[in-house]
Amino acid sequence: MISKSLNAGLHDLHHIHMRMDKEILEVSLFQFFASLGRNIIMLALPFYLYYGIGYQLWQICMFFLVWQGTSSLILPFVGSVLTRLGLKHCMALRSIGVSIFWIAMGILLTGNFWTDVLIMLPFFFLRSFVKGVSVIAYDIFLTYHMNKESKGKTLAGIQIAIMSAVVMAPLAGGFIMKELGFQWLTYIATLFYAASGVVLLLTPDKKFKVSYTPTKLLRDAFKKTDKSLILAEFGRVFFDAIIWIVWPLFLLLVLTNVVKIGTVIAISSALSMVVTFIIGKRIDKMGVNSRAIRFGAYRSTVLNVLRGIVWDPVVLAVLDALHKINLGVTKVPYTIQLYKWLHKRDTFERAHIRWMIAENTYTLAIGIFAILFYVFSNDVKSVFVAIFALGSLTMLLTQAIAKFQD
Repeated sequence: MISKSLNAGLHDLHHIHMRMDKEILEVSLFQFFASLGRNIIMLALPFYLYYGIGYQLWQICMFFLVWQGTSSLILPFVGSVLTRLGLKHCMALRSIGVSIFWIAMGILLTGNFWTDVLIMLPFFFLRSFVKGVSVIAYDIFLTYHMNKESKGKTLAGIQIAIMSAVVMAPLAGGFIMKELGFQWLTYIATLFYAASGVVLLLTPDKKFKVSYTPTKLLRDAFKKTDKSLILAEFGRVFFDAIIWIVWPLFLLLVLTNVVKIGTVIAISSALSMVVTFIIGKRIDKMGVNSRAIRFGAYRSTVLNVLRGIVWDPVVLAVLDALHKINLGVTKVPYTIQLYKWLHKRDTFERAHIRWMIAENTYTLAIGIFAILFYVFSNDVKSVFVAIFALGSLTMLLTQAIAKFQD
């Protein structure tokens, strides 16, 4: 067991002899099963909250706001866990906590909004804690394993493992929800989360020291993080919050059927999977091209303005497919640029800072969604158009990832 400070980054880790192919496979399997669990239920949850127990659109957003707000509060304090469990076991910790969270969700929701929020609050904190530890550990792990020769192919391979789950899970979740109900869907999702944890908990791991404190973390996040990186992450995450929260709400109003929703997502995800693999191989041969990020942002702006205007199911499926294909073109080079920054120095702290930016952006975005749906509850179509247009503009900020100096 190795214990040493990594304040200078991950360069010292090259002295550790690991079988990288085996570990990448383990983490890819972890991501595959975790993505199955997440995607089998996440599209069904807004449907259940709206049609099953009668939440209004603004209440659904508020429910997610409290859920997400706990992450913003707890994330600065999770770093010490990394020193006690090791990277892979920290990733696996998420499976345990999230399994408890979803079982509670299936059993405890009553349909009374404020009662549900209070009942679920401890489970929101539990989920936020284990998720925070897990995503930071994942970034650190992947930063080390992104070797120069095959970083694009490695990243694309993991993305394909995730997207394979995205293709199958929404459609399966729709059928399970229709036939067995939401509570049984939470149980089945939990089985996949548990499987993802077993993959990593049964493997050997390494422990390291984290030399920064929560106070230093907050100070460095404000004073030592390049503003271009913050802008790029803000733009990326704000739009991702739209896809997480607003897009399912839009689909449930347009399609009104959970199986149809799953079918639209499955078809569009399948089309984008092949593109991601091709782009990953090209990056290994040609290197990261900032033009791909720039023009991808332009295409995303157009596609997602149209997303909010068109209410035809077939056209929506085509637009979502085009968006995911475009995302496949831009996400790999963007992420490689991000991991270059993480790898350069202070990798543990930088991974932590990166997720602080992300979680606070999610919280801000969902808060805006909740306010808009509450204030303009009589004109939700205009709200959808405005949110998609706003998200399209924030995607333009992702181009800043190619400009920051560090």
